This record gives sequence, structure tokens and C-alpha cells, in this order.
Amino acid sequence: MSLFRDFLYCDDRTVDSYLSVIEGGLFDEEDRHTTLDSSGVTPSGHEVAPNGLSSSDSRRKTVRQTSAARFGRLLRYMMDEGEVNHVRAGEALALEAVEEESFFQVRGDIQISPLVSAMMNADKYQLIGNVVRQISHLGLAGNVDVGEEFFDMVTLIGEAREAIGDKVSVVMHPGSGAPPFVLPIRAGLIGGRFNELEGRSTVFGKVSDIVPRKGEYTLLEVPGQPALTRRQRRQAAKAEADLAVVRGPLVVLQVLAVYR
Repeated sequence: MSLFRDFLYCDDRTVDSYLSVIEGGLFDEEDRHTTLDSSGVTPSGHEVAPNGLSSSDSRRKTVRQTSAARFGRLLRYMMDEGEVNHVRAGEALALEAVEEESFFQVRGDIQISPLVSAMMNADKYQLIGNVVRQISHLGLAGNVDVGEEFFDMVTLIGEAREAIGDKVSVVMHPGSGAPPFVLPIRAGLIGGRFNELEGRSTVFGKVSDIVPRKGEYTLLEVPGQPALTRRQRRQAAKAEADLAVVRGPLVVLQVLAVYR
């Protein structure tokens, strides 16, 4: 496993919480002091005559702990303790072998639902809508009829984005031999890199839920509102509405990190 990771997402708060339990606290910086001894060589690297002087080169540096460094310490500790289950792309995994609150490192392909993508890119759609409105007012739209319905839709997407709050979910598919993994993501932690999640990545997290074969999981939910009933979801499906509902069997992870 490579030590070099490009982090698309890291839940610093959860990582720090686990580390504080393991290490009895947290530290932001580490002071490292190294002494190098070399017989017959000066500190500048020049050779001296045999039976000459021995030199000592003392160096001190302060290492600042980054999110990646803290996650790396946590992952190494848990792997050394045998706490991590590994699922590589294409490997088989029976749902019966998955236990709640167990830790998994999974590699696979992340897919983003079209509805989730629309919600997370609402600000871009609103910007496009504003530009189109200005072009229309300047009479530069030509023969293109830009009706108010278009602007109403853009506004609706923006309002829906505000309603869903900070958490949305994407789905990782390790392969045909393993169940999908649902990854709830806190939008505030990923910033402008949300669209980069799609594609081959590795995720590390703790199992928070196991959905059986006949169960369902909604990728988008509005805080403070009850989830749709099964009957409501069936009715919406008949109307060909994409409610970003995925069906079991699947595993839901509390995501600590996503990286490549």
C-alpha cells in the first residue's frame, strides 16, 4: 500500500477524536533532534587524514502535524492492531461477514447520483442562470426563447440545496462480488472537490449500518422532515422521479477519509 495519498475528503474531527483516545491526547507539532556522527569526515563533507578528527553534526527541526499525517498515524495503529478489513476492487465480500462498528478500507468506483450532483452544483447552476438572464435582458439571446420556467427551475435547485443541509451520500462499488458501500459525505469538509469523488478511489471508515436485500437507503434527506415511506418511494418511481434511493444489500460507512 502506497504511503502517498491525494486526499479528496478527510473528517479531521473524527480522526482527532480516535487519536486522542489512542494516544491520550493530541499534539500539533513535534520537535525532532538528530545527531549525525561521521569519523574522518568534517561537517562540510571534506575528508581528513586517517586517525584525524571525528565530527558531529547536530540538527533540530519542528514538524507540524497535518490532517494527512494524523490520519496516517491512526491508520497505521489500527492496521498494526488488526482492526482493519480490506476490500480491494473486484474482491468478493459476503454481507454476512460485515459487522457493525467494524473498520473497512475499501477500493472501488464511486458513483454520484444525478440528483445529488445537481444539488451539490446548485451554485454553478445559479451562476449560469444569472448570466443567461443578463444576456436575455441585453437582447443577445437571438432566437432562443428563455422562459421564466428555466429561471424558476434554477431557483428551485438552489432552495433544495439549502434544504438538504451539510450531508449527502455517494455510492462506492467495489465490484460484482461485494455489496455497494454508501458513503455519507459532509459537504463542508470537501469544498470544491465534490465532483472529483467520482471514479476509482479508496475509502476508510466504520460500518454504521447494514441494509439487507429488501431494504432501501435514501441518499438525500431534508433535516427535520420524515423520510419517505416505501409506498411514497414506489409512487415516485412509477413517475420516473430520481429520488436517489439505493436498494440493499449494502453497507453504510461513517467515512473518515477518501483518497487516491
